Amino acid sequence: MNNFRRYAFIIFFAVVFCNPSIVYAATPTIITDADPLDSSRNLVFNGSFEEPHLEDGTDFDGFLPGIDGDGYYYLSPNTTLTPVATPDRWTTTGGGVDTYSRWGNNINALPAAGLPIAGQAWSSTEINGERSIYLGNFTPAEISEVPQYMSNGEVVFTSPPTIILRPEYGPQPMTITQTVTGLVPDGVYRMSFWVSGEWSNEGFASSPNGATAGDGIMGVQLEGYDLLYLAVPAGNSAEPVDAPHVFGTDEFHVYTLEFVATATEMNVSFINWGHFGSTEGTIGWTRGQATELIMDDVIINAISLPVNVPTLSVWGLILMSGILGMAAFIIIRKRQLSI
Repeated sequence: MNNFRRYAFIIFFAVVFCNPSIVYAATPTIITDADPLDSSRNLVFNGSFEEPHLEDGTDFDGFLPGIDGDGYYYLSPNTTLTPVATPDRWTTTGGGVDTYSRWGNNINALPAAGLPIAGQAWSSTEINGERSIYLGNFTPAEISEVPQYMSNGEVVFTSPPTIILRPEYGPQPMTITQTVTGLVPDGVYRMSFWVSGEWSNEGFASSPNGATAGDGIMGVQLEGYDLLYLAVPAGNSAEPVDAPHVFGTDEFHVYTLEFVATATEMNVSFINWGHFGSTEGTIGWTRGQATELIMDDVIINAISLPVNVPTLSVWGLILMSGILGMAAFIIIRKRQLSI
């Protein structure tokens, strides 16, 4: 009888007094065929990289300056290229002295070369607003494993890959980050963002300067979650051998990720290592040249928020503890009466 009482007490204590720990998914969940998110409820500040409008941007290599004359700005804090500026509320890390990642106008062209008007770095023209970011960073020196590209755009490795950048472009990859505030812990949120690849534009691909490029790799890091690797669509660029395009000839893709907030503030980061393969060759890469990342229009919306009353799961635990307690009491009482 004493043992039974002890076991009943342990069960009751565990159910009633031990708060169940919340286990988050290793990575945010990719939602396919999701409805568009609402930019008017966006928790990301300057998610389309439109601000500020600066005046001393550069016009180089035939890229057209912005409508208000602000052109392009380099993003890496380590680059020796000028001018350098970042969009409001975003911070950048990584890259090296030669990193050419840029923030600026969405239109570029080289009319003398017979190239069409296209999006930044000859990506899709379907970019929101006047500006986007291009995380160009040349070619990594080495990768420990060639990944698999899944139909939903996830890029899968058997173990976390080791990617080594060339000294002039690293050692850390080009990363842009914002601390998103106003989150409710345990609330469910969705984040969407627009991505395209360098050379994905149909007009560029069919020009004499068209390139062969497979899907690239970008990283999405939400604070509290593991790094998620995603495909950068190569669009109309010719496919390398054994590197079919995940999204066919689509010049851009809008990803939607679902996650549970781990805190009231979370860092959201986007990462690009550069091209894989190419003429300089990435040791360990066998898929042919991979494209680089152009991105825009980052939106986070709340989907469902917790309320300050016990949830069904909590009521279930309370009910279970009551049933166990009553059962234990009845059994103990019957044993006492039978003695």
